[in-house]
Amino acid sequence: MLQPLLPWWRALPRDGLLPLWTGELVFDLKPWLGHLLMARFPRSGVEARYTLYGTELVEFTGRDLTGRGLRDATKSPGFRVTAESYVTARASGRPHWSRVRVDLPGGDKVRYDRLLLPFSCSDGDDRVLGAIRFDRRLPRFWDADDMSLTIEQEALLA
Repeated sequence: MLQPLLPWWRALPRDGLLPLWTGELVFDLKPWLGHLLMARFPRSGVEARYTLYGTELVEFTGRDLTGRGLRDATKSPGFRVTAESYVTARASGRPHWSRVRVDLPGGDKVRYDRLLLPFSCSDGDDRVLGAIRFDRRLPRFWDADDMSLTIEQEALLA
């Protein structure tokens, strides 16, 4: 499901290290909209924040992280580790893929693939677009702070 996003990202015009995205191509992202999130890295150096948190992600976690800081959006164990991937993708200018395991209360586990795509914008800020594909859906019966995230595999892509 996430693989078609790589050619889309690679086809964006370049502005130095990062592709430049003006936002006009949002229609191209339509199949993934509920599974997308966006982290904004202001050029002023202020902490990165989520500016978009898709409906499928909100349904899974029970929390909309839009407007929250990238590193302090939740107290879930492992969240800081997964947040660092956004920083890595932005700094390297390369897509970042990872396989993440979510341990839920009661022993349930769900895994997801995550693709992070860095780009710059005409407003001077950088952003990282994230797409998440869950392996399966689980009933929503836990508090978001009770789940634990672990990166099982990850790679910077060319």
